[in-house]
Amino acid sequence: MLDAVPPPVATRRRELRRAIAGLAVPMTVAQGLSVVAPIVVVALMGRMGDEALYVRSLFMPLASLFTAVQMAFDISNQTLTAVKVGRGERSEVSGTALSMARLWAGVGLVLAAVLIVVTPLLSDLLHVRSDSRADFAAFVGWVSLANVALAWPVLCASCLRAAGRARSAAAVTLTTIAVEVGGVASFGVGVGVGVLSVPACTVAGAVIAGSLGTVLVRHHGLTGGHRPWAWRPAALREVLRTGVPVSVFYVVMFGMNLALVWILTPYGAVVISGFSIVGTVQTMVFMPGTVLGSAAAIVMNRRYGQDPRTRRAPVFRVALETAVALFAVLTLALWLGRHVIGHVTSGNPRIAAETAHILGIIGPTYLLLGLVLASIAVLEQTGGGFVAVGLIAFYVCGTVVTGAVATAATHDPDGLYYAIAGMNVTGLTVVAIAVAYVRRLDRRAVEPRALKPEGEVG
Repeated sequence: MLDAVPPPVATRRRELRRAIAGLAVPMTVAQGLSVVAPIVVVALMGRMGDEALYVRSLFMPLASLFTAVQMAFDISNQTLTAVKVGRGERSEVSGTALSMARLWAGVGLVLAAVLIVVTPLLSDLLHVRSDSRADFAAFVGWVSLANVALAWPVLCASCLRAAGRARSAAAVTLTTIAVEVGGVASFGVGVGVGVLSVPACTVAGAVIAGSLGTVLVRHHGLTGGHRPWAWRPAALREVLRTGVPVSVFYVVMFGMNLALVWILTPYGAVVISGFSIVGTVQTMVFMPGTVLGSAAAIVMNRRYGQDPRTRRAPVFRVALETAVALFAVLTLALWLGRHVIGHVTSGNPRIAAETAHILGIIGPTYLLLGLVLASIAVLEQTGGGFVAVGLIAFYVCGTVVTGAVATAATHDPDGLYYAIAGMNVTGLTVVAIAVAYVRRLDRRAVEPRALKPEGEVG
């Protein structure tokens, strides 16, 4: 029959491209503002006085721990939900999310308790001034507890993304950001509440955005399953299989950034400032790579849930093609505009020149690194999380070791910059391994053992 004839390859690719873009665009907007929001909060805290900004600066290294926990549960829930939606089990989504929330609450409260207990040691390690220790301890304790509340809106948003409702998910995320930033500006700065307005506004944002998320989850038919409050064992399995590697990725990358700054320490504040600015620019530029990989993984997991024999390689191929086109433009624009970026981000001519110099060396390799980030996201969310961790560990160790050796040999920070660029080029190996992994999944899909219980993928 006519309707049994498969569509042409070009048509299928256009459909896949639209499906990926429909998820990636709202996700990029939401995540981009999520990156900008902490910067705005820091700027607002600067208006509260030097003491507030000092306390916030001391806390920044700890923030990566909360990011790791948040992303672990966010991506785990998103992966599991995508498979359930593909299987037609939309009403079971809320049950899985509730189990994820219980796990997150347990982990978050334990982390908060540990940080509260070790705050005196952290104060010694960070050389906190004696007159700021009480403020620092209070800020660490309340922010640690406030971050647990974020489980509500974050898990609602991940459910919506996985169900193909990326705009609704973005609305939840943006509501969280708007309430937190607006609250800190109004109460922390305007009323004069001070530094503790940050955790209070975090909770307020979580409650308001979580309420909105709950309404949207119900509106899109993702509730009503059998015994939604019952424990779902698949939640713990997915956190261990997907969430743990994701969290390790963020912790390892944080450690790499600290190591690279340590390597550059002998070369003075100008070099370190320029390198830090480049790191901030990279965060904004690389986000589309991670988002494209995540959007592709959602499409792949939904297709897998619908039919485990469906090939996932075509989706990955379209995502890589899209990443090449996007990052070719971004990389060229970044390289050509490197001097403008330097002057916009710093009023110090020497720092601006150093920023442009670093971008001139590393910038051309951003095209390859964008593909690497997309590939890592696909690996993490299709069952290859520990493969991704191994690849990231190789990249991090290679970058730190070769960078340290090259810098020591040349007595010049350029040694580190060229080492980073060289490791970015080797990232093509990561892409090749990810392609081989996805093809292996497709080969296994025809075997009976490819069918996993309770929503597992890969």
